Amino acid sequence: MAGLTHRVVLITVGLVVMVALHLVVVIWALFRARPSRRVAEHAEESGGGGAGLSSEEIGELPCHEFEEERAGGGGECAVCLEAFLAGARCRALPRCGHGFHAECVDSWLCKSRRCPVCRAEAVERRKEAGAVAETAAAATVEIIVTESER
Repeated sequence: MAGLTHRVVLITVGLVVMVALHLVVVIWALFRARPSRRVAEHAEESGGGGAGLSSEEIGELPCHEFEEERAGGGGECAVCLEAFLAGARCRALPRCGHGFHAECVDSWLCKSRRCPVCRAEAVERRKEAGAVAETAAAATVEIIVTESER
């Protein structure tokens, strides 16, 4: 009878340890799935970086046909990892100069404003229309106040 009691106690302790371990793993996995505050704060400070370019901004980027002789050999698109072929429609990002197939980088830039290779901003951010209007209104108020002080 004493041997049976010991076995029941050991089995019960083993089950409790397994359940506790599973709970720890589940809580850890849920915690890892959430973005940390530091990541969110960095994204806010750097201006997001996650929001892609508009189709108008993408259309303004320069496009060219790939010429093997001029490029000094092949090369490959960092998005699709396929070689550039002569006559392929390509785009070079103006700020960093990295080149890609136009279709590949266009689909990337719809999702992200950053170069897929170096993470530099693909294009300079434009001032929002509201920010421009707000700046103009502030300048007008400043001029009016300055004139009334005279």
